[in-house]
Amino acid sequence: MAQFLLTYLEQPQMKSPEDGHAHMEKWMGWLASLGEAVVYPASPVKRSKVVGPDGVSDEPVAITGFLIVEADDIEAAVKIARADPFSDHAKMAVSELMVMVE
Repeated sequence: MAQFLLTYLEQPQMKSPEDGHAHMEKWMGWLASLGEAVVYPASPVKRSKVVGPDGVSDEPVAITGFLIVEADDIEAAVKIARADPFSDHAKMAVSELMVMVE
């Protein structure tokens, strides 16, 4: 099976703390339902630095977290991402990971 990186690209905006709590409970249930398809559990991103040929900067990065899952193909990974309650409130990217060494 291939592995896919589900990248959270925004922070969901909730109307109230109660909405945020309900969203988190729904999301935790969804994550648990994936079972062994989860290769690397969901990890929020706290802060970032951008490193490049011009040095290091604090420029904004559009990644708020990520999750790695296994799926048969990218269409199956997209189906997993569309079922994520996060995608009801914010954008996600689905990317197939390349195996560089075996």
